[in-house]
Amino acid sequence: MRSVHRRTALFLPALLAAAPARAEWPDRPVRVIVPFAPGGSSDLIARLIGTELQARLGQPVVVENRGGANGAIGMASAAQAPADGYTLVAGHIGTHAITPAIMRSPGYDTLRDFTTIAVPATSSSVLVVPQASPVRDLRGLLDLARARPGALSYGSPGVGSPSHVTVVLLSKMTGISAQHVPYRGGGPAVTDLVAGTLDFMFAGPAEVLGQIQSGRLRALATTGERRSPGSPNLPTVAEAGVPGFQFTVWHALSTRAGTPPAVLDRLRGEVAAVLGSEAVQARLRDVGLERGPQDALAAEAMLRAEVRRWGTLVHEAGIQAD
Repeated sequence: MRSVHRRTALFLPALLAAAPARAEWPDRPVRVIVPFAPGGSSDLIARLIGTELQARLGQPVVVENRGGANGAIGMASAAQAPADGYTLVAGHIGTHAITPAIMRSPGYDTLRDFTTIAVPATSSSVLVVPQASPVRDLRGLLDLARARPGALSYGSPGVGSPSHVTVVLLSKMTGISAQHVPYRGGGPAVTDLVAGTLDFMFAGPAEVLGQIQSGRLRALATTGERRSPGSPNLPTVAEAGVPGFQFTVWHALSTRAGTPPAVLDRLRGEVAAVLGSEAVQARLRDVGLERGPQDALAAEAMLRAEVRRWGTLVHEAGIQAD
């Protein structure tokens, strides 16, 4: 028996040396799913972070747009990926908090399936109308909507998207009614708004800033509690005639729950370093985005509280997916 143990002791080091060592993360490309068509704020944030993250990790970071079902298709795909840190998802208040509350079977549960890497940015949406619109300010839009109940149309990336919910809240607070036209992403909706097919829209700054600067869209107000640093001359909806109105969009970068702690810590640290760059912050400010919570645990706590809060509000408003 002793000879067996001795032989085992002699061969064990050789066996351990022959066993394949677990590669250090990352040893292959990292994927970032954006659950929307290209061109929106989530897409911009994913590509901005992805470019910087690629240099820091030494591996390709590939952004994959998977739009549809108001973000549910991309989110569900990310929820089915292995919990290994190689699949991230860049969404926002809509994908993480609102869509799961309005769909019977979205294919994912934010609090169960994901953990937060960072909340890279927050923003106010911008209320915009086509350049040819006779509307010059929020009061003018409200007056026109009251004169033509249900006749005006507005676009959004889908039922339950921030753009949609913002109009629902505005309607509830002002008594107006308008026709909702959902799209598969913010970009196509903005295109139709510029063409005059739609009458107005609440959109992310990144989606409409270029169109505003070129004069093809007219900005009327922003939805935040205070004026946007990127548009200090533009009033908030509350200032423009609807006291108490406020809707802030937050953006989230998440990965699968159950990701190994060492990998999650590395991801959080690298993304925090990217977001700490003045060049990255300047780019975010250029498109009307403000930095979110800088501490990863604070970001996780904020997101969880927001998911519960908006789930309750959506149910109370009776918003349901078609």
